[in-house]
Amino acid sequence: RISLSKEARRGCPQILAMADVAAPTTDSKGRPFISMADLGKHAKREDVWLAIHDKVYSVSKYLDEHPGGEEVLMDRAGQNATEDFEDVGHSKDARKQLEKFEVGELLPSERSSKKEGDGGSGEGGGAMPLILVSALVAAAGVAYYYYTTQLA
Repeated sequence: RISLSKEARRGCPQILAMADVAAPTTDSKGRPFISMADLGKHAKREDVWLAIHDKVYSVSKYLDEHPGGEEVLMDRAGQNATEDFEDVGHSKDARKQLEKFEVGELLPSERSSKKEGDGGSGEGGGAMPLILVSALVAAAGVAYYYYTTQLA
């Protein structure tokens, strides 16, 4: 809530209307927003929360099942793990699995500047460009070798 001087209240009704609109305190599902400070309190093995794309997940029960090992999750416990999550290139199935662990959303003022669609295709293709380029280089090398040995 914004407090205004008497002069400002008398001078501009639009400012008054904006001042009376309080910032939301709950997310789209009616849960209180989670601050980065609160997120940071959940960094013990028995209570692990991570933020990914501004949503907060409680992954304590998933530590033993995570294909990459629990260490990967514990390294980012109580923190924003969006960049790490995208760097790995998780599949659609992995992204869908997150839904059952969602406990809330970060405060709008503490969200990362990247929007949810940035940083990943959602299909787990993080290393795909490197693999594609490598395959094309290898194919070009084989074609060159074959071409030069056939002409000799």
